[in-house]
Amino acid sequence: MRPSPLLIRLLLIATASALAVSVARIWWPAAAGLLSSAWWFGLVALTLAALLDLLTGRHVDGLSGHRHLPGNLALGVEQLIGVQLHNRGPRPLSLQVSDQLPEQLRSSDLPLQVALNPGQDIHIHYNATPVQRGRAAFGHLALLASSPWKLWQCRVQLGAPQEVKVYPNFLGISSLQALSTEQSLRYLGVHQQQRRGEGLDFRQLREYRRGDSQRQVDWRASARMQKLISREYQDERDQEIIFLLDCGRRMRTQDGELSHFDHALNALLLSAYVAIRQGDAVGLQCFAGTHSRLPPVKGEGGINLLLNHVYDIHSGTAHSDYTAAAEQLLAHQQRRALVILLTNVRDEDSEDLTSAVQQLSRHHLVMVACLRERALDQLLEQPVADFDSALLYSAGRDFSARRERLLQQLRARNNILADALPSEMHLSLVEAYWQLKRSGRL
Repeated sequence: MRPSPLLIRLLLIATASALAVSVARIWWPAAAGLLSSAWWFGLVALTLAALLDLLTGRHVDGLSGHRHLPGNLALGVEQLIGVQLHNRGPRPLSLQVSDQLPEQLRSSDLPLQVALNPGQDIHIHYNATPVQRGRAAFGHLALLASSPWKLWQCRVQLGAPQEVKVYPNFLGISSLQALSTEQSLRYLGVHQQQRRGEGLDFRQLREYRRGDSQRQVDWRASARMQKLISREYQDERDQEIIFLLDCGRRMRTQDGELSHFDHALNALLLSAYVAIRQGDAVGLQCFAGTHSRLPPVKGEGGINLLLNHVYDIHSGTAHSDYTAAAEQLLAHQQRRALVILLTNVRDEDSEDLTSAVQQLSRHHLVMVACLRERALDQLLEQPVADFDSALLYSAGRDFSARRERLLQQLRARNNILADALPSEMHLSLVEAYWQLKRSGRL
């Protein structure tokens, strides 16, 4: 039990009244006795009322409740959390409802004020936003029930502790599930490159259409059917895509509400979903502090396996050793694959990064996906007004030039490059994958 705000205000009024009585003894001695008697009478009445209210309100009978959680949560996406309350007790209740939230969630809606009559059930909800991935453990529902005269509040815990997983923001994936591949790409704004040839996998025979090349014509089938018949091909399936994910300290850089690492995960999941829809297998290897590995998976359940594998992986403070990461991947991945290195590169990484990419390129097709820091672009857009801003601009321009030289070195070695802001990396990855698929290089 604890004093309610009403009781505290009444005690403050009683204290102020005592001071007023003391002043009255000096300035109005004739009325001081009457005022003093009235003050003592009020204090005794308040004390008796508080004691009686304490005795009658110290137990809250018949109150029960539980929390309704969704199956999982998405990082940065506001979600409704439901609370069901039941009053089977004999008296009406005035409640202040709060919740023991995990550290991964933030809410500005709590506490909630609820009035619950005898025999009444009520369903309320509040909004919560996940700010960190991983397992989120909720405690008990925490309530303050007012006593009958609202002079005291009784602490009550309801429900059982619960746990829910906070995934990367996969809502973009769920919105694409009902769309075809072409519709999904148009929805994302990805430019579809024209195919350079027929692909490698035969799909079916069909009637000749204007625009078909002579190489597509199946002359035996045409002679048998007495009309021109063309072979139709599809993009080669059953290819493997391995994401090499940097979990080092640079990926902790914030870009808006999310870190570079979280943006990289979102891009990874969306491009993996597109690849799985195309019949390819997707795998993952982490490096720099976290050495988690998922062998290539395919099929409708592949994206769920990937989600459950990465949802609680976080970037650390370790240095990113690209050469060691390349050696580890080569030890496990024998079949030729598209290796997508997701990282935040700096010019000091030049020797290590180019060496690692060169090792990987001997056996695999390599794409380097570089997350560009928005703060650098913003710095270069600022006007130069004084000496300090000139120094900052010069340093930013020099950093940008050295970084661009490193990217040019990677392009010169015939590596594929995706250089984009973190919030746009998912589009760059999907478009680069689709162009590779249509060109027949994958």
